[in-house]
Amino acid sequence: MDPTDLRAGLAERLAGDAPIDAETFNAACFMLSRALQEMDLTVSEAAPLVRRLLRVAGRVVIDTGLADSSADTWPNTAEMALQWIDEALRELGYQVRPTTRGGKPKLK
Repeated sequence: MDPTDLRAGLAERLAGDAPIDAETFNAACFMLSRALQEMDLTVSEAAPLVRRLLRVAGRVVIDTGLADSSADTWPNTAEMALQWIDEALRELGYQVRPTTRGGKPKLK
């Protein structure tokens, strides 16, 4: 899809009075993550981190916010989100891991 078409369509949907739906939210996250490529940030690690967080947010909303979304997919969505966040944080020297009281397994 032509990015100009996506921007115009997204701008129209965001400007409307209707509540923002999951697809619009995801498209906004996608456009913002693409916009980072053209920005000069003072810290080189910032753009990849923000890009990944935006993509995680968009994906979580798509997986859980569509009319046909099922709560049964949440465990997979949550694991995927944590893995993507973990990958982004590892580039900065950190990692995601469960707390001792969380009762959750370590990431694969």
